[in-house]
Amino acid sequence: MTAPKLTPATGINPWLVLALICVPVFIGSLDLTIVSAFLPEIIISLQLPLQTALDDAAWVVSGYLLAYAISMTFMGRISDLLGRRWVYMACLTVFIVGSVLVATAHQWPTDTLYGLLRRLGQRPDRESVTLLAIIFGRVVQALGAGALVPVSLALVGDLFPAHRRAQPLGVVGAVDTLGWVLGHLYGGVLVNWFAAQRAGFVALLDNLGLNWPAPDWRTLFWINVPVSLAALALTLWALRRVPMHRAPGRFDLLGTLLIAGALVGLIVGLGANIDVSPGTAGFEQLSPLPPYAGPVLLAALLCLVGFILVERRVRDPLIDLRMFRRRNLSAGALVNLFVGFCLMIGLVSVPILVNVRVQDASRLAEAAFQAGVLLSALTVPMALAAVPGGWLSDRLGYQKVTLLGLGLAASGFALIWQTWRIDMPDALIALEMMLVGVGLGLTFSPISAAVINSADEDHRGVASALVIILRLVGMTVAVSSLTTLSLQRVTLLAAAEVGLNADPLQFVEVYARITVQVLAELGLLGAALCILACLPAALGLRREVQSSSQTAAAPGD
Repeated sequence: MTAPKLTPATGINPWLVLALICVPVFIGSLDLTIVSAFLPEIIISLQLPLQTALDDAAWVVSGYLLAYAISMTFMGRISDLLGRRWVYMACLTVFIVGSVLVATAHQWPTDTLYGLLRRLGQRPDRESVTLLAIIFGRVVQALGAGALVPVSLALVGDLFPAHRRAQPLGVVGAVDTLGWVLGHLYGGVLVNWFAAQRAGFVALLDNLGLNWPAPDWRTLFWINVPVSLAALALTLWALRRVPMHRAPGRFDLLGTLLIAGALVGLIVGLGANIDVSPGTAGFEQLSPLPPYAGPVLLAALLCLVGFILVERRVRDPLIDLRMFRRRNLSAGALVNLFVGFCLMIGLVSVPILVNVRVQDASRLAEAAFQAGVLLSALTVPMALAAVPGGWLSDRLGYQKVTLLGLGLAASGFALIWQTWRIDMPDALIALEMMLVGVGLGLTFSPISAAVINSADEDHRGVASALVIILRLVGMTVAVSSLTTLSLQRVTLLAAAEVGLNADPLQFVEVYARITVQVLAELGLLGAALCILACLPAALGLRREVQSSSQTAAAPGD
């Protein structure tokens, strides 16, 4: 890693600021998937019927994803207009408020919502209102957490000169991705530990004379508060001497509403889910196209067309479409779509493979742990590879490092296609996942740097948002399309091989084997997409910075 240096204009250590801003980014991304580990427990604790309440409770996760994505669309631009420092502080404050709302949802938020609904003439039960309060708190959380990512990337662009941005940008992207991947593990481990040590916690609280409830899932959201407050204070201190930069212009409200509508329509129309847990047993547990997908996706397309028309005419657009004329930005954005799609292939395949090999239902918990370990072989190397990816990008350029990463990922996916069988050893799975993870992780830094360095100082926040949004879109499209197509293929192949009237045990065995066959075919798809992504990387990415104003270290704020 490059030795830390002080920013000449301010005398601050930019690597220290990077470390501080990564803490809230990691916590916010953890909370994207953390609830999945104990969502049934929330329903049971509220004494709601599990079978009927799961659809409503799913919005605890989906609502977070939607708000997380929506806040990215406009907060990067707001940070351009108002200055990075105060927008970052405001976003972190919103996340803290949301965490408190979730942790206390069963108390005053429920009372407030219940009273409001009663005044509107409704008579809901309090348990359902509490679930609604939790969803509301999660949405508030996500509005702050999602905005932290592009604002943090833009801060890196402000604090580091263009030729040294690749490495820190890759770190932020890796921290964000690693957080939501590890959310399941973090939530599941802590909630299970709280339950196992409940008696000890009760005795300790009694001895201290504290009339507090024993730790449970709500405690995870209370943990966010002191950690985020500490990060807030330290980051404010670290940025105290950094001058504020504010871009000229006005905020494009109509463009924001249209692009937010397009993004919401896309995510909802495709199932509103990028949440793949180690306990995923099959394609049917993911998000195939919902019955209302057609009209919702059409509405998303209309919003996108309207957004393009508005942005071409408005004086101060949310996203200046002329930026896409810059080869690095357009090529990096396109490659990032492919990276998001390929990442989900790895995340979807491992838990399904592990679970279809389980013959005994009593071993499902063990299988979930095994899937979590194998997923870490993908995600941990992916996050770690962002650091050497940035180092190499600063020396070799964006194009060579991106092609290297895509080549490694394609090799890993090709091995999956050739080797995955129902009885294959875990060590081989881990090795192939590691190869895919390192390959995809190497692309984080050069793609982020190529996109953000292509934008001028007044649009750096917008460019930072594009980096994350396009990867998220790729992941969202992947979950829905892979689930729909793979589920149909597994069902058709199994029915064709054993017939509709086959012995149930025989059908289960054939279904498991064909599922692994389809997972191997997803490896071929992943390899093909990585190779396809090499085209824009080879033709579009180049090392040169677009304007001379970007080669010097820009002031932070």
